[in-house]
Amino acid sequence: MSQFLVFNVGAAVFLVGFLIRDVILSRAVFAVGAAVFVYGFALGNGNFFALLWAVAILLVNMAVIWANLRDRFTTPLTPEEQALKKEMPQFSEGDFRRLMQPCSWQTLDAPLQLTEQGKPSKTLYYIVSGGATVSKSDKEIDVGDNILIGEISFSQDVPATATVHAHEGSVLISWPRKKLKRLLKRKSLKAGFDALLSNDLAEKLANDEARSASDG
Repeated sequence: MSQFLVFNVGAAVFLVGFLIRDVILSRAVFAVGAAVFVYGFALGNGNFFALLWAVAILLVNMAVIWANLRDRFTTPLTPEEQALKKEMPQFSEGDFRRLMQPCSWQTLDAPLQLTEQGKPSKTLYYIVSGGATVSKSDKEIDVGDNILIGEISFSQDVPATATVHAHEGSVLISWPRKKLKRLLKRKSLKAGFDALLSNDLAEKLANDEARSASDG
């Protein structure tokens, strides 16, 4: 097989890899493409540095594949985490596991204040089940589960915009602000988290509109 034909096959394999949405599978295809290029360089007197880059691409892809497989199959998700994963489809399996690493789960045996209006919040909360009372500008509203609490303070680095008390019996997860900020330096995780924030805001706005309509 000629070197020219091998290089074209390698380029075609890379093109196919870009069309695959599954991260591990696409990386595997890229690794095959890199291996084809390495074979192509071995057929003739190719550029030595180009050969080194092809080998580097192959090794990097193999390392990323290994890391993703390790994240996906090492420790199984708990039933609670599996249920939560369904509520957070914005994250890949690996990124969801990373998101769960620094968080804490708790079931409240008494009401708990999560944020205080005008005060900085050091924690981001997510109500898995139960609910909370949100107090702002002398108004109180009750909110349900599967929502973030303290997200504006977290994302915009401003004091809490409302005082929130979680109800007794609620199940919460919480992330320390600094640890979550460091975690979100990973681009794929940041993209998923931004999507989660957008969905959370849209649901809250829809609930506010429904509440205003019923009051009217």
